[in-house]
Amino acid sequence: MKKEIIIILIFLLSFNVKAQVFSDKIDSIRTQYQIPALGVAVLSSDSILEMNVYGTDKIHSDSKIGLKNRFHIGSNTKAVTSFIAADLVSKGKISWETGFFSLFPELKTTQNEADFTLINLINFKTPLTSFSYDTEIPESLQITGTNQEQRYKIAKYLLGKKSVNKNEDNLYLTNLGYVLAGLMLEKASHKSYNLLVDELSKNLGIIFQFGSPNLKDKMQTYGHDSQLNPINTENVKLNWLLTAGNLNISLPDYSLFIQNYLLGIKGKGKILKQNVFDMLLFGFPKFS
Repeated sequence: MKKEIIIILIFLLSFNVKAQVFSDKIDSIRTQYQIPALGVAVLSSDSILEMNVYGTDKIHSDSKIGLKNRFHIGSNTKAVTSFIAADLVSKGKISWETGFFSLFPELKTTQNEADFTLINLINFKTPLTSFSYDTEIPESLQITGTNQEQRYKIAKYLLGKKSVNKNEDNLYLTNLGYVLAGLMLEKASHKSYNLLVDELSKNLGIIFQFGSPNLKDKMQTYGHDSQLNPINTENVKLNWLLTAGNLNISLPDYSLFIQNYLLGIKGKGKILKQNVFDMLLFGFPKFS
């Protein structure tokens, strides 16, 4: 019995030493590259092997972050939108081959003769113009109404613009595809994207929220501009990009979201079937 206890203690000591070395290495990388805050998790389908956060809520702050702090996940929002799309397809609310203009025929222009399918929109296979938080939008363009109405209006404006060029992988890398896909999901489900995300959160036992977390709670993590200045004001274009890149979540909850994919490819995931998880992760060359 004593021998077993000694072996267990040695194992725990060894694990703690390795974990400390890991933490020190991560924090040194954060410091080297002047990253105000950084969260790291190592996980498998059935356990969280390592999880920690490092740094402060913003540059030059003494307020250290913890695991309850939330991070703006930017383009990782696309995985959430794709998951919601897969769920609605599984429920028969929409098809992967549903065309955008079959739902919004009034938005078809001479610039876009061919229809855009849902599957091609979320896989960057659709020729569309560039759209990001720094895209120039004329001041004369009146984008008003609810968030959903504003996204519709910005889509209407951008659909008439010249497409980006294909990259070397034959992908049209623009956020606009996810903006259009979000409009399709809202119309097919008769629910706002916010409600769809809230329902997904409830079903997975996690909490996604919208926008930059510090705008609602100054003790949360801040985004920073290219000069490392904390961002204190809302960028309306991020609201227009909601379905492409404007969610936030804590590291523990995001780890559970990722873990559900690892369980899913084993046939043990929540909401979606194994073949759907396989399609989302491995079904498309160069992008999934």
